[in-house]
Amino acid sequence: MKTFRSRWIRYGSAALYILLSFLSFYCACYKLPVGLKYGINLVVFAWACAAFFVSPQFEHALFCLRFFVLFFFPYLMFWMWSAGIWITEFQSWPYILRGSQNIIYMLTNLLYVIGAVYLFDEDATTYTLISMAFANFAVFVQVGLRTGFPRLISEYITLLLTFADDTGGAVRQMELHDMVYGWGTYVVYYMIHRSFKGEKDIWKFIISIFFFTLAMKRVAIPGAMGAVMFYWVMKWFVKRFGTRPLRGIITLITVVSIAGLFGYLMIIRSGLFIELAERYDVDLMSRDRLWTFYQDIYWLSPTYLGKGIRYIYNYGSTHMENIDIPIAVVHNVFLELYIETGFWCWIVWLFYELSFRVKRLLEMFDAEAALGMMAMNVYVFSTYLTDNTSFYFPINVTYRLVMMTWCYEILRYRQKKVVVPVYDD
Repeated sequence: MKTFRSRWIRYGSAALYILLSFLSFYCACYKLPVGLKYGINLVVFAWACAAFFVSPQFEHALFCLRFFVLFFFPYLMFWMWSAGIWITEFQSWPYILRGSQNIIYMLTNLLYVIGAVYLFDEDATTYTLISMAFANFAVFVQVGLRTGFPRLISEYITLLLTFADDTGGAVRQMELHDMVYGWGTYVVYYMIHRSFKGEKDIWKFIISIFFFTLAMKRVAIPGAMGAVMFYWVMKWFVKRFGTRPLRGIITLITVVSIAGLFGYLMIIRSGLFIELAERYDVDLMSRDRLWTFYQDIYWLSPTYLGKGIRYIYNYGSTHMENIDIPIAVVHNVFLELYIETGFWCWIVWLFYELSFRVKRLLEMFDAEAALGMMAMNVYVFSTYLTDNTSFYFPINVTYRLVMMTWCYEILRYRQKKVVVPVYDD
């Protein structure tokens, strides 16, 4: 940690960061006002800026800035595309402001991430995990005090044994939707990342897996497992055939993924997905009604240009009459972003996430970084299939944070001329 040279200042700074991050994640546990975390984001970024002016680290700042650009571009694209739609449709200022808010929120999230990495280097990942654990544990204690810890623990064991088929009233209170997806990031990270310092991360993995399974979102578990399996298969491929074919493989995966996801929208739009779910007695938990509600608003064609970012929230919030379920969300990020940003912007977004950014990490760092980003894409995109995680605070902070610190480790150890082949176990 170069920013803080004094040991006591280091410890105090780490404690302050953990406290601030705890408050942010406690917001994500629905215990504090939602807007607080965005203020904390700006505080952490301002702290990093102050540290830069006091003792500038130009290379480190440039490293953080590059990742900010890599991560923020899709949101900037969504806003600019939407601005064109709003202007041509003569939308009202309140409508435009509501559509812009989430982009501003994501901007502060990314400023928080790069601020944390600038201040604490790779230790930012551990400090953030500790703050998440404190926030989640605080809720665990509160639920335990209300319902009794023996009951809570007993229901947690039953939850695991039945894979969430039998969910008790106590453990159901631990189903913190925002937090669980962030814990999934850490589960994936500690199953694929090898510390360059030779540190044992087993305690961090145990904490992550506990809180990840405590909330038990069934879509997240196969997503995490798929990400880990994908990483190790790709790592074997690179070991066997080298890194030369990797760019072509990335392009192929991107094209197949875009075609598959467009097909996914086609079967939803046609009603086939809902028909199959009914035939095999799959509970869509009202998603079928949400998807049907919006099916006349969009069409699957290059001529469809979208309605503007956060259209679904705006539209759903003003059309609640005689509907007994919240319709301001669709629990499907791919469908949501297609409706809001249209065919071409949706295609560019997927290409950027799955191909361009991965190849940039391959060029800037090495195959290890590219494979890590691909694995994170598998996990994050799996949560997009049935939930609204595109703007959730924990997952969007953690998956970018762990990738930044991983790449920073690669960069630092490359500078020390430590050779770490991607295929070395």
